[in-house]
Amino acid sequence: MKQLALPGILGIAHGVSDAVAGFLVTQALMLNVEGGGLLILLYNGLAFGLQPLAGLALDRINSPRRGAAFALLLSALGMIVTWFDLRVGIICAGTGSALFHAGAGGVAIQTTPRRATGPGLFTAFGVIGLAVGSQLSFYFSTITITGFVIVLTVLAAVIWFYRTDAFEVQAINETTVSRMELFIVAIVIAVALRSLIWVTGKVGIDEYTQPALWIALSAGLGKLLGGVLADRFGWRRWMVAALAISIPLFALKGNGFFLLLLGVFFLQSVTPLSIAAVGQMMPSSPALAASLVLGLGVLLGGVPTVFVASTQLTSAVILVPVLLSSIVLYWFTLSKKS
Repeated sequence: MKQLALPGILGIAHGVSDAVAGFLVTQALMLNVEGGGLLILLYNGLAFGLQPLAGLALDRINSPRRGAAFALLLSALGMIVTWFDLRVGIICAGTGSALFHAGAGGVAIQTTPRRATGPGLFTAFGVIGLAVGSQLSFYFSTITITGFVIVLTVLAAVIWFYRTDAFEVQAINETTVSRMELFIVAIVIAVALRSLIWVTGKVGIDEYTQPALWIALSAGLGKLLGGVLADRFGWRRWMVAALAISIPLFALKGNGFFLLLLGVFFLQSVTPLSIAAVGQMMPSSPALAASLVLGLGVLLGGVPTVFVASTQLTSAVILVPVLLSSIVLYWFTLSKKS
């Protein structure tokens, strides 16, 4: 249980950090800020696209935990400057989000090596925070901003000064890295395919509505329990079962909102093992490993929606082959022991 304490703290911080994102992005939509759409693209580009660079930097200085703490302070700064300029606030928050996901994800990998439970605990609260932040955006005030800043600052201090045993950073030779590159690419593509279904599955549901909050809760619960269940039954077994079950649920989601919630639960339950698997392949680069799943994989999953209307990607003709392809790539990637 002691191993899960820090991932738990990081999970709470993840929720607050993503709440900042939901708050600011919804502000851009509500206020109809000039270039609001571009601002949202800018945030996503920073928050997801910048993650691999952040991961590389934090691994280089071997300080993912303190990088995550600094990232929270950057998000707090984003909330403060938002009072004067929403654009600058979004840039600060997007950069802070990239640093936080890479650093905190790396710590979750390090604290629970070869296990998905820690990454599950860390990731569970992010999507919930995003939905809650969107709701709080309707209450833009000095009190709201001050509350965010205080909570983020306290969490940053707790994470910065948290006493842990020194993490062992394992070295691997170039031959091993070369052999693993193909598997890493395969799992990132598998994550991107799942992310595409996640994005298109929410078509027609605004982020600041009650249905969006229920979807977020379902996704968060899926990540939380998914890590535990993957460790209990084996990563391969859980991956196949979860994604196979999600296929008919997403295909039939038009027949009932509850089916969509179940589909989201099983789809997102594979996220923790994805992070743990890449972390196992890149033992000397935990922050970069986390960023490839939480940043690059998610970003690639959203690319098709830039060129094709999301409504055209929701049919079973797209859904079934996409998730089946994801299953095949995961199966190819995950070791027989997992």
